[in-house]
Amino acid sequence: MPQLRNKDDERLGIFLWGIGALRFAALTLILLKTDRGHFLGFKSVATRSTKNSPLTGNVGILVIGEFEEEKRISFLLSRRFGLFVMRGMLIDRRGFLNHAALVTAATTLPARWCGGKDLPVNRKLKMRFAVASDLHYGQGNTPYEQMAEDMVGWMNKEKESRGLDLLFINGDLTQDKTEMLLSLRDKHLSKLEMPYYCNKGNHDYLSSKKGSLTESWKKIWGYNSNHTVVHKDFVFVLADTSAPAKSNVYLAANRDWLKAEFEKYAKAPAIFSLIHIQQRKHKVDGWPEHGVSDLAQIKKAEAVMDLLESTPNVRGVFHGHNHNQNSMWISGERRYFFDSHVGGSWGAAKGYRIVEIDEQNRMVTYQVNAEKGEEINRNDLP
Repeated sequence: MPQLRNKDDERLGIFLWGIGALRFAALTLILLKTDRGHFLGFKSVATRSTKNSPLTGNVGILVIGEFEEEKRISFLLSRRFGLFVMRGMLIDRRGFLNHAALVTAATTLPARWCGGKDLPVNRKLKMRFAVASDLHYGQGNTPYEQMAEDMVGWMNKEKESRGLDLLFINGDLTQDKTEMLLSLRDKHLSKLEMPYYCNKGNHDYLSSKKGSLTESWKKIWGYNSNHTVVHKDFVFVLADTSAPAKSNVYLAANRDWLKAEFEKYAKAPAIFSLIHIQQRKHKVDGWPEHGVSDLAQIKKAEAVMDLLESTPNVRGVFHGHNHNQNSMWISGERRYFFDSHVGGSWGAAKGYRIVEIDEQNRMVTYQVNAEKGEEINRNDLP
C-alpha cells in the first residue's frame, strides 16, 4: 500500500505540474499577442523582501504589467511542495499595454525592469531630449571616427524629424586619452545641431599637466564635471563618478553637492539626474554588473541612492557605463534607465534613449536601436 500511494502521488504531481505549465503557456501567449507594443522577453533578477511583499516565502516567476486602468496585475508561478501553481487573474488582452517583464522573484521586486504605457501619438510636446553614452572615441581596433559620425548623424536626424531640444552624452566619450576629448569636440560634436552637455565617465581622462588644455572638465567644456542644466523649467543634474585618470575606479557621486542642487530646484516640475556609473553595488539586489564595487565607496553610493529615492521631483536617473543594458530598473519607486552604448567594442546593439514631455507634463522614455532605426522599449515616468 505505501508503494501504491507514492506512485499515485507521483502521477498526481506530474498531472498538476502539467496543468500549471499549460496555464503558464496560455498566459505567455496572451502577453505575446497583445494588440499594442511588443513582448520583449524575459528578465531575471535577484530580490529582497519588504513589508509590502505578497511573495514572502515563494520562489517563483512574477509577470508584471501596467494597464490602461492604471491598475497593476501580477501572476505568480510559485513552487510549493514540488509543484508549480499559478496564482493571479487574467484580463482581456487589449488591456495590456506594450511590454511585460518576466522576473525571477525570491521575495519581492526592489529593482525591476517593467513595461510602460503608451501616450497619444499626436500629443503636443513641450520638450524632447536624448541621452547617449559610451562612445569611447579613440579606442584601438574600433572604427571610432565612423562611430562618432554615426552618433552625430543619429542625433541630427532626430532633430530634423521630430525635434530635439537637448542631447546629453552620459560619460565615456573617449578611451583613456586626454587629447581625444578636444579632437572629438572640434571634429565631431561641433556638427551637432542642438545644444549638448557632456558628463564625465571613468574613461574620460584629464591631464595632470598644469596649464594643459585638458587639465579640467571646465577648461574643455566650459562647466565643471558636477554641473546642472536648466531648460524650460526642467532640471538636469549631471554628477561625476570618476577619477581624473583611472578607468578602473568607480566612485560614489558627491551626495552633498547633489543634495544642495536638489534643494535649490525643489519646486521644479522635474529633476533628471545623469550619473555615468550606477550607484547600486555590483550585482546586488537584482541590479546588473559594473556598479560601484569598492568597499570604501559602497556606503557613500547607497547614501546617494537614498537621496535620489527620497527627493520627490526626481523623475528619472540615467546611467551609462554598462553597454549591455538598455532597459529600466526600479528601486524605491525611482526609475533608473540605461541606454546601451554608441561606440566601443562590446555590448548590446548601439543606441540611445529619448525622453518626451508633453504639455501636461506627461513623460515617456524609450530606447532606440540605432543600428536598425527602431524603438525597442518604452516606459512612462509617473
